[in-house]
Amino acid sequence: MDNSRVMNLIKQRQSELGNVVGYTEYELKKIEALYNVSINGEFRDFMLLAGRCSGGVLNDDPIILYRSYWSVRTQIMFQAKLFDELQGIGAFDFLGKIFCFSLEGETQYYFLITKKMNNLVYHYNENIEKVRCTNLSFFEYLDEVYKEYEENRNRERIICCGELLEIFV
Repeated sequence: MDNSRVMNLIKQRQSELGNVVGYTEYELKKIEALYNVSINGEFRDFMLLAGRCSGGVLNDDPIILYRSYWSVRTQIMFQAKLFDELQGIGAFDFLGKIFCFSLEGETQYYFLITKKMNNLVYHYNENIEKVRCTNLSFFEYLDEVYKEYEENRNRERIICCGELLEIFV
């Protein structure tokens, strides 16, 4: 098992209920081309296991990968908008094939610089137009999100599923 609590919970949910859905290696190649990113390390492991659905372990707030009401076009435009915003504030050191996977409070963006292949999560605060490295790995960030948003919540488990690749008409 991994050291990540969230990854272990997702694997447990997968074995118990089978409602965890990831992408295939082939689909990840397509996503890399479509979004101009490199999917590697912890992010790759996560996407293969639960890129479409975590079986209810994580929700679509803040994990935007699971927003079912976002189309592929919306996902692409969202990524492009963040890239443009970072360019606009002169944050050129943070523009190496970025991929935003989490949006907290609609102004706090959490993303990976996929070109760096270091698993580190970066944070852009839209309110003050600043970017910083969180010093959390992707799995550590997921564990923090789980603690803040999901753990000890006495609510009905909502299973959110999203799509980065297939276009439905």
